[in-house]
Amino acid sequence: MAGGQGQRMQRSGAERPKPLMVVRGVSLLERNLYALFSAGLKDIVVAVPASTPSIGDFMHSRGTLLAKMAKAELRVLVEAQPLGTIGAAALAADDVETLLVVNGDNLTALDLPAFLAAHGDAHADLTVATHLHPVTLPYAELAVDGQRIVSYQEKPTHRFRVSSALYALGARAWSELVPHARCDAPDLVRRLLEGGALVHAFDHAAPWIDVNDVGGIHAAERLLAAHADLFDCWHPAPTIEVVGCVLVRGDEVLLEYRPATARCYASQWDTPGGHIEAGETPQQAIVRELGEELGLEGTDVRPAARFDDFDVTSGQVFRHHVFSARVADGAVSARDGQRVAWHRRAEIASLTDVGSAALRSVAAIEAAT
Repeated sequence: MAGGQGQRMQRSGAERPKPLMVVRGVSLLERNLYALFSAGLKDIVVAVPASTPSIGDFMHSRGTLLAKMAKAELRVLVEAQPLGTIGAAALAADDVETLLVVNGDNLTALDLPAFLAAHGDAHADLTVATHLHPVTLPYAELAVDGQRIVSYQEKPTHRFRVSSALYALGARAWSELVPHARCDAPDLVRRLLEGGALVHAFDHAAPWIDVNDVGGIHAAERLLAAHADLFDCWHPAPTIEVVGCVLVRGDEVLLEYRPATARCYASQWDTPGGHIEAGETPQQAIVRELGEELGLEGTDVRPAARFDDFDVTSGQVFRHHVFSARVADGAVSARDGQRVAWHRRAEIASLTDVGSAALRSVAAIEAAT
């Protein structure tokens, strides 16, 4: 579900639609696609708003390409009028046994196969993912007996069981939705309960966040940094493991341009690096690569991130082990005749030919500084 208007995000000063807001170098929408791919889901429908064509444009370009590489079928459903938080599900399929609904502005490491399996085992009409959410009061909480105060707690934290906004719909739940009619998730739940349907909760403790404004983006950055492997290493068996290094000089980063003839990540700027040879650790590999390619010997490299990424050139999934290092002026010498250039860190995201892996690598060190 990416059809919302994102008004809170706009009011908070966002420069792009909410599903396309970037967390650690990857948009919310793309991160949700990766979660679906990693769960083995191959029939995906993305609801987008007609009022924000850039979301649909992203899905028809980058989203379609990612789905093709994941061997998944993807359809873009345009909401001519807002259909609420779950109304578009009525248009997702003509006849379904189970329909998983996720929201494009949420991020979670919830085990989706386990969620769907629990829904099936319970023979539920609807299953709602739930978790305990902490809320800290900004005031002191009092307990009184008449006019007598019996306890006084300053800014206590309470935990409430809330919806994680992921739903598994059985045939009965799906049939309650009217095509092209607005419906929000609470309305569907109430309708099913009033009709005696079986509505189950799937409680979990997986990392989860609902991103509604620019502050939510910063919170999501922190959450993903704390659970990086759960969110970024999404593929169970990446094809190739490689290393890269974000070389920093003042406010600039060194990037290497990969020519059109390159076997992977062709025609784009990337971070210097290469393959991991047999018997090497990632750190040993990047130290060797920096020496061979750029003449940097004994460089103090530090781990920055690791993530899985689709390479459009080869169609393969690469697991990137990313490092960072600071270098002095004049220390770099391109030994293989490759094209290298220093780019201002603040301008890298605006380059039209910068690769997704480079964007994610630079975003990782930005979050750490």
